[in-house]
Amino acid sequence: MANTQGEVVITPDTLNKSFVKYRKELLMMPVYGLQKILPYVSLRQGVRYKEVVGQLEGDMQLAPYDPKRTDNNDVKITGRELETFLGSCVKGFDPNSVVQSIYGSNIVQGDGLKNVPVTKAVCAFLMGKLGEHLYDSIFTAKRNATGKTTADLFDGFKTIVDKEVTAKTISTANKNLVNIETVTRENAEDTVNDIYDATHNKLKDQDTLMFMNVDTKLLYERSYQDNHGSLPYNTQFNKSTVEGSGGRCTMVGLSCVPKDFFMVTPRRNLLVGIATSGAGVTFEVQKSLTSHFWLDFVASMFFGVQFETVSPEMLLIAQPAAAAGSDDGEEEEPGGGV
Repeated sequence: MANTQGEVVITPDTLNKSFVKYRKELLMMPVYGLQKILPYVSLRQGVRYKEVVGQLEGDMQLAPYDPKRTDNNDVKITGRELETFLGSCVKGFDPNSVVQSIYGSNIVQGDGLKNVPVTKAVCAFLMGKLGEHLYDSIFTAKRNATGKTTADLFDGFKTIVDKEVTAKTISTANKNLVNIETVTRENAEDTVNDIYDATHNKLKDQDTLMFMNVDTKLLYERSYQDNHGSLPYNTQFNKSTVEGSGGRCTMVGLSCVPKDFFMVTPRRNLLVGIATSGAGVTFEVQKSLTSHFWLDFVASMFFGVQFETVSPEMLLIAQPAAAAGSDDGEEEEPGGGV
């Protein structure tokens, strides 16, 4: 087949010119790599290092008329820090091998990259790989300043949960933790129902997401089929919401969620901070320091995640007791009544 783009000569100069020309599109590629989880989190762009977030707490009530009564109880914000960490990478690569790879890559397929210069496709391929690893690590990453992978860059949601369990801010006593058994096909439906039953009543009033591993979601659907396959109203087994939630609790199965780990929360409570432009951020192509025939893709950007709050009105974690660590709180009745 004839090469419709003509002879392709990839040099640091051609790649850098392509990056400058398509910079706005290419800077979105790490975000594109997160696309499977983006519908379920609150993305905050332009966050560098630390930003204080938190939940406003307080109360105000109408009561029978009394001209002398004054409510002086404080209104406060329980602050938490959304911290993004500066990550960097110098990727040495053979331009010819990358050109061959991009034609079979789903990162650069689709209408958005049809009939574009191959140099743009190369940049998109490399930038997209950054996003893929951010997605894979978004729950399980554990900050290690001397590490060498994305999994060492920041603390993921599950890692933050583990620290909060150790600090006892997430516990059965606080009604934002419930201990479960290992999920099987036989108990998957009951487990999901029990988790939803254990959510705080104020959490039940909201549109929430129940995160679980994609294989756990499949176990639930198989379990539901086993338990209800003969019912006349059961016309499909691909369940999207928890039974009894009135459609308010959507089940989300993702490969990046650890097995036997569940998290129920509104979307706005999951904060993802990222900065792909501005001070401290670099994306460029240079002549390789390793080989005369290679190029170096130099990248640096900020990334981090956080919960806005871990209060039981906004978050419930479910996992086996061993995974939850030491939790001396007594088991509470489901519902977290108001």
